[in-house]
Amino acid sequence: MSRKYFSQNDILAMDVLYRRTFMNTLSGFKPAFLIGTTNGQGTHNLGTFNSIVHIGANPPHIGFIMRPLTVPRHTYSNIANTGHYTLNLITAGFVDKAHQCSAKYAQDESEFEATGLRPWFSESFPAPYVKEAPVKIGLRFAEKHHIASNDVWLIVGEVMEVILEHDDLLQNDGFLALHEVQGVSALGLDAYYLPAPLRRFAYARPHQKLKQLPFKQ
Repeated sequence: MSRKYFSQNDILAMDVLYRRTFMNTLSGFKPAFLIGTTNGQGTHNLGTFNSIVHIGANPPHIGFIMRPLTVPRHTYSNIANTGHYTLNLITAGFVDKAHQCSAKYAQDESEFEATGLRPWFSESFPAPYVKEAPVKIGLRFAEKHHIASNDVWLIVGEVMEVILEHDDLLQNDGFLALHEVQGVSALGLDAYYLPAPLRRFAYARPHQKLKQLPFKQ
């Protein structure tokens, strides 16, 4: 097996599309979600994101990366206008429709209508959920941080509600077994995978034998 080495100059010299694919897959598998928003005028939008990141549990916050705002970003403008949005776990059952939501539709076009995914609203939240998603998270915009080195934005949302549609998801200790509902992971911008259980461990402590935990409790 031959080793391949890439300096930063080598990466920057790559063809732009090749470099985009290379760098987007380099950081590995990431959770795949649809972000649901509304423009406040009756049009409900969906965007496909694989840059979701846990921020903290107390209080509960989740973030995602928004690309440079040098072109219209419907998800961003809708969040800025309404202050609310949803995260919806993509599963194998509708991954094709979810990927189609990454297409550049016009501001007044709804990805729900374009793909056949169904909007659903809880009684207490103004942004649309994806009815087909087994995990639904309602967030209120909390803050944004400009990452100047790449001109991208970290958007942070406060978790206001969580809706779980399947009993098999939630374990006795709070663990969410997303593989039970075929929640997908994304690699790069166009590839999706089904994670398989491998190992789950108890909290690691110095000088103590590592304990393996069951996935179902």
